[in-house]
Amino acid sequence: MCVTFNDYEKFGCSVIPEEDFGRYSIMAEKTVRRFMKNNKTGKSEKFTEDNKRGICEIADILYAEHKQLNRPIAGFSNENYKEQYFEGSRLSLSEQVWEIMQIYFTQEQLYRGV
Repeated sequence: MCVTFNDYEKFGCSVIPEEDFGRYSIMAEKTVRRFMKNNKTGKSEKFTEDNKRGICEIADILYAEHKQLNRPIAGFSNENYKEQYFEGSRLSLSEQVWEIMQIYFTQEQLYRGV
């Protein structure tokens, strides 16, 4: 695990409780390594402070998705009246992760090959 709970708090994050942090930190790190260029060659990458901030934000996204904290209301109904809202503008989980990675990781670190 490359990011500790102390790092997480130091970066100003506070969504994930301490008892759940280890699980989501590992999931975020594994998700990040799937997109990293050097992961394809088998080399181990040392994460910079910016990379660790990105991993913390990705952990928050994973936690929110699991706990359904960021889901908008899809609609409601009341007797004879019903409204349904369009959800097409919401980004998928992998799109959210990729946006965060583009902010906190350099182009040299990211793998976007064929």
